[in-house]
Amino acid sequence: MEVIKTIGKEMEGRTLKRDWIPLIVSFATMTVLYLIGYFARIEVLTFKLSFSYTEISLVPIAAGFAAGMISQWVLKEKVEA
Repeated sequence: MEVIKTIGKEMEGRTLKRDWIPLIVSFATMTVLYLIGYFARIEVLTFKLSFSYTEISLVPIAAGFAAGMISQWVLKEKVEA
């Protein structure tokens, strides 16, 4: 029972919104970069799919991962301040 009280105190003040923001930022960044690559025909940002092969650019994935990590860090710093 003591463990449940401890977990409850640790989770107190955390909101679902704050937990989902980095994930949403990551996927939004990836989507926007893939769309820019598709419409502007930038090879580094494109996603190609056909019956014979699939080619996925890793640049938008890396940028999305970095954006998610940065947003998580900013939120953590904001909460601690």
